[in-house]
This record gives sequence, C-alpha cells and structure tokens, in this order.
Amino acid sequence: MQPTRPRSQARRTPVLRGYYAQRGAYNATATTEELLQTIPLAGYRHHAAPKLWEALKRGQALTLRRERLNPHDSKAVAIDWIDHQLGYLPRESNQLAADLLDRDEPLIARILEKRDHADRHNRLELALYRARH
Repeated sequence: MQPTRPRSQARRTPVLRGYYAQRGAYNATATTEELLQTIPLAGYRHHAAPKLWEALKRGQALTLRRERLNPHDSKAVAIDWIDHQLGYLPRESNQLAADLLDRDEPLIARILEKRDHADRHNRLELALYRARH
C-alpha cells in the first residue's frame, strides 16, 4: 500500500503552450489562455520570493490559491511557486481572481516582468490567465 500524501489547497498547474512572449505581446503568450490582467506581486519581502529570486524566471507558471479565511483580506489570493508562497495579489486588485477561483475557474499566473528594483512593489509583475473554453 502506498503512503497517502496530504491534500494541498493548491490547484494543479495547467499546461500552457508558447508562453514565452516578446515584450508587449501579452495576449499572444498562450494559444489556449485569455489574459485577464497584469498585476504586481504584493508581500514580496514577507514570503519566499527574495530567497528564490535567482530561480524565478520570466514566463514561469505560478499557482493561485484562494485564502477564504485570511483574517486581513476576505478576497485574499496567494501566489505559489512549487511549494513556496511568493506573496499575494494586491488587496485592491484581487477581486476578479478571487471571484473566478470561488467559481472554480482554472486560473494561472505567469511572471511577466522580473525587475531588480529598489521598490519591492515593482519587483515581480504577473500576468493572470484563464483557460478559454
């Protein structure tokens, strides 16, 4: 009998094709995905993003995880890479993603821009995609 693994809240990352886009060609990043919004990563310095900075690459898929019981934000959406939380979608811009995740819509984020910028709010810019039906 195989050991059972603990169930994770994170969703399986959907396969995307052609996501390494030319700068500015955001809608052409995947043939089966619809770009919903571009959004910066919030909480950069409070999570694993700084220690994983060198491993993070433009175009990498990130998992969106809804945190319905977050005491600071009822619409909180965490951003994960593998088993590491990188941060959150900003509170003022997470309504769309939270609503879609609550309806079990398949969403994925990708690193759109990676900047070695002094302002931590401008370090990682993400593109949020939904699968086209």
